[in-house]
Amino acid sequence: MIEDIILRLAEWAWGSDPSPEVSPEICLGMLYSFTIPSVPCLSGLITKVIGIAIITGACLNKAPIVFNILSSKSVAGLSSKAAYSETLLFSNAAFYGFLRGNPFTAYGETLIMTVQAMGICFLIWKFRGVTMREVGLAFMVYVLYLTLVFEVLPKEYYFLLQTVNWPILLYSRGSQIYENMTLKHTGNQAIITHFMNFFGSFIRILTTIKEVGWDMVLLSGYGISVFFEHYP
Repeated sequence: MIEDIILRLAEWAWGSDPSPEVSPEICLGMLYSFTIPSVPCLSGLITKVIGIAIITGACLNKAPIVFNILSSKSVAGLSSKAAYSETLLFSNAAFYGFLRGNPFTAYGETLIMTVQAMGICFLIWKFRGVTMREVGLAFMVYVLYLTLVFEVLPKEYYFLLQTVNWPILLYSRGSQIYENMTLKHTGNQAIITHFMNFFGSFIRILTTIKEVGWDMVLLSGYGISVFFEHYP
């Protein structure tokens, strides 16, 4: 039983590593012989652990903003355009990783962030009092989007999910910056959320290179995120 668990953990940590120097058998063999694991084995394990840490942190990413909204019962300072854009942004990133078959530790936080971005949209609808027409239109557009991604988009065009994220990210961050400048304050945004986004995107560049490789479409997106998270 214990040995089976160890083998499963080893397969999770090293099974997808492309390096010929890394495999569950090689790395476990070093541990069983009380030998210090090689650098490739250690880096693979550390990358997985960091990935889990990022996913765990993502679960709390929007918590400060949600707390601020519920405490003040206001969504002042939050751009609905930015919230819609973020939902699409994180959805694209999550579905790209899923459809490409990337390790979950390389994209899992984007799936969690998609759910949280949707939650922010619901709060904006609740406290800003948007019309049912806008809500219905948003649902229809997202259902159409899901249909296009999973039923229409050919495999050779999966890269478009990340490529279109570049202008979406520019629009999302630009809308929020404009909202801040108009109000002359950041309202119910939370500095800690921006710090987590900045730090997480920076670390993701390193872990993506290790787990996925030099996927320049993916890495460029993280680079743009790092740049824009300088602005709270």
